[in-house]
Amino acid sequence: MHIAIIHYHLQPGGVFQVIANHLHSLIKGVDANSKCRVAILHGGSNKEVSDRTWAKAPNFTVTTHAITGLGYDIGLESPVESTRLAESIIATLREQKFSPTESVVHVHNHSLGKNVSLPGAIKIIADRGYPLLLQIHDFAEDFRVEQYQNLNRAWGNSVYPFHEWLYPQGDQIHYAVLNERDRSILAKSGMTSEKLHALPNPIVTPGPMPDKSKVREEMWRTRGISVEQPLVLYPVRGIRRKNIGELLLWSALFKNRASFGITLAPQNDEEQPSYNRWKAVATNLRLPCHFELGNSFSFNENLSSSDAIITTSVAEGFGMVFLESQLAERPLLGRNLPEITAEFEENGIDLSFLYQALNIPIGTVGKDRIYESVLAAYYDAIDRYESSKHYKNEAQNVLNRILSGSEVDFSVLTPPLQEEVIFNTFESQETAESILELNPTLEKSLFGKHSKNTINSNIKAVHNKYDPLSTGQKLKMIYGQVLESSRETAESPLSHGETILESFLTMERFCPIRSMS
Repeated sequence: MHIAIIHYHLQPGGVFQVIANHLHSLIKGVDANSKCRVAILHGGSNKEVSDRTWAKAPNFTVTTHAITGLGYDIGLESPVESTRLAESIIATLREQKFSPTESVVHVHNHSLGKNVSLPGAIKIIADRGYPLLLQIHDFAEDFRVEQYQNLNRAWGNSVYPFHEWLYPQGDQIHYAVLNERDRSILAKSGMTSEKLHALPNPIVTPGPMPDKSKVREEMWRTRGISVEQPLVLYPVRGIRRKNIGELLLWSALFKNRASFGITLAPQNDEEQPSYNRWKAVATNLRLPCHFELGNSFSFNENLSSSDAIITTSVAEGFGMVFLESQLAERPLLGRNLPEITAEFEENGIDLSFLYQALNIPIGTVGKDRIYESVLAAYYDAIDRYESSKHYKNEAQNVLNRILSGSEVDFSVLTPPLQEEVIFNTFESQETAESILELNPTLEKSLFGKHSKNTINSNIKAVHNKYDPLSTGQKLKMIYGQVLESSRETAESPLSHGETILESFLTMERFCPIRSMS
């Protein structure tokens, strides 16, 4: 079997790590007597991936191929070049002797709007007879406003509504999703169960950890991070949905008692203003929050240096940090995402130290100011989608309900109001104490004793449900089903594509930080 994996880039991050973990899993799932060739097609340059180390085995080979036009084009006035991109991809497949009868083309996040030419190229590749597995990690419909607009500008005048055309249907086109929420959404949109596969991400145990004390000494010498206080690590890129302001709120609450760090800066231009805002806030207040630790220390050095892992994210496709932190044997602090983590907890992973809301007194910034700013931000975001009136009609009632009490979740606030809360918390001990009183989990999770039995139980549960071996076997089975698919029916649009948009754009799910800088 030949497997062609397509992604926009091979830079460190979420999907890149998934691809690397898939390869690790496939080696475990491939029979010793069979051979598997993998070609990774990406939109970077060969120089950027020349130092990457891929999984290796005698019967398993991996090659990488830079494809012109496959990288990000979001924010650019890029013409649609689907035919040219498809021809480049197909030419590479033919050069590698990847024929449609022996190969599966596994595409990651084709519908996210990071490249307007890729969805059209996918249709052409399918028409040429190649069987496709389209894996959805994230949805442009899920308040990824710039990406959705990018797609709308490119394809808004196509024959079908582009949200139907974006998810093509056909005998040889299959889909993979990360969780039950996404599977349910796509099933309601018209996808048949036999073409819709659940494929949770495999979780690979970190390699050998360096000596913690040596890493912390180096962090003190080069970054001024105290060796006397616990270090709480946020191992992510600082994009908007990661809710960096909330990390700064933690650092303001515990400014003399703990240090905090985030590993990577965002790579695309749309995310830079927000990221730079939070860096400036941290610098101006001299918060014990340190940015871009991943530029100075390896991933395992950062993990080793930490006393706890934190997540403040308001939206995830899979939520690898909830599982990877367990295998790193570090307690996980921060925000729970029940629509993502419910399956983890059903599988025996204890996330009881996490909170579903970090509440602040409404009076800290004022109910009327919150109402007006959040409603305006929601209207602005919704206006950039189709059929916005339906969502606006309910928004005021929902927001009134959200603000009906004396406290509000920090993630509901706009960035300027979040910044104001951080400043007030830093300057006023009374404000800090009132927030800690509303959220006793914060202090308990940071300074309380974490049961070794719980950590060990969580590690066992992760190994049982998300280990590379079972993922490799499942991936191999899915590839087999995709490869054996008929090629008889022509590609067609999704029957109820509007359901995907309707599943995401409610006020209940809205966080202004996702669409504002």
